[in-house]
Amino acid sequence: MNILAIETSGHVLTVALSSKEHCIELIISDGFNRSQSLMPAIASVFEQSDVEARDLDLVACSAGPGSFTGLRIGMATAKGIARGAGCHLKAVPTLDLLATGRESWPGIVVPLIDARKKRVYTAAFQNGKRIKDDQDIALNKFLDSLTKKKAILVTGPDAEIAKDHERITVDRLKNYGRGIAMINAARCAYEKDGPDPLDIGPIYLRPSEAEIAASP
Repeated sequence: MNILAIETSGHVLTVALSSKEHCIELIISDGFNRSQSLMPAIASVFEQSDVEARDLDLVACSAGPGSFTGLRIGMATAKGIARGAGCHLKAVPTLDLLATGRESWPGIVVPLIDARKKRVYTAAFQNGKRIKDDQDIALNKFLDSLTKKKAILVTGPDAEIAKDHERITVDRLKNYGRGIAMINAARCAYEKDGPDPLDIGPIYLRPSEAEIAASP
């Protein structure tokens, strides 16, 4: 399959393009500057490949949670490309993606995204299986809910905010690109469940600032 992956949930932007011949991954730490960085990054991976947009079978993107603006831009771009190329779309949950590749950790894997306001978006996995659902929660409260009998690996682009807590190991590859992992996850999910509808929306664990301001 020819798959384009777009990961825009955090401050590390990843775009990857996979075909039978190769996989090209571009990683940019752009400080959430998606409106200027995303399309040139997509153009770049196509320029380095013999694959054209019309050759795509699947476009994958971040489902969330994560940056409201980043998710919206990434998903809207993925939908536009999928529609224009006449191919399918698959949205990959962000926290599952951040935990991918850490299945051999002997304890609990905690993917973490800074949600601001002294809270995080997080979940927990053990041996590759989810043991806690996605949450918007204070970090201390979440860590206290985990068993003290297991070592904890915190991963994801904002893992450093947990470095001073007991029993915590911060993933040394916390800022690694997730394009290839997204391609593999999207392919597996597509083969299992089929494509997502083009009207799918991001996973938000809280209202946006605009929604909060507009509420009575």
